[in-house]
Amino acid sequence: MRILDSVEHLRASLDYHLARHNLLTANLAHVDTPNFRPLDLQRSTGFDGVLKAALETTQPGHIAQAPGPAGEAWKVVLDSASAAGTDGNGVSLDREAVKIATNQIRYDTLASLVQNELSGLAWAANDGKGA
Repeated sequence: MRILDSVEHLRASLDYHLARHNLLTANLAHVDTPNFRPLDLQRSTGFDGVLKAALETTQPGHIAQAPGPAGEAWKVVLDSASAAGTDGNGVSLDREAVKIATNQIRYDTLASLVQNELSGLAWAANDGKGA
């Protein structure tokens, strides 16, 4: 295990939530666009993603599929929970605002974790004499 592995995983999560924030705010910008269907990001890591990656590398000599940014993989999907209105637009202002707020809380929490990890590393690098 490398010394910055935990920070790298947190950075990948920050990247995911930043990309999701951009996608959700784009949905909000299209609240009045006829026939617009809202999009969201779906992570392909987790148990299913790890299992798929393990099955794709069946023998040690095989080359595994290249992961997404920093090992994380996500894809843009249609938000299937959205119901289209009379103009065909599926964006709900309230629903998108809640998703944006939830995503922001997760991003802020991850940013705090990164700051704590880096502070701990700085403390250790300075032999415990403060950062």
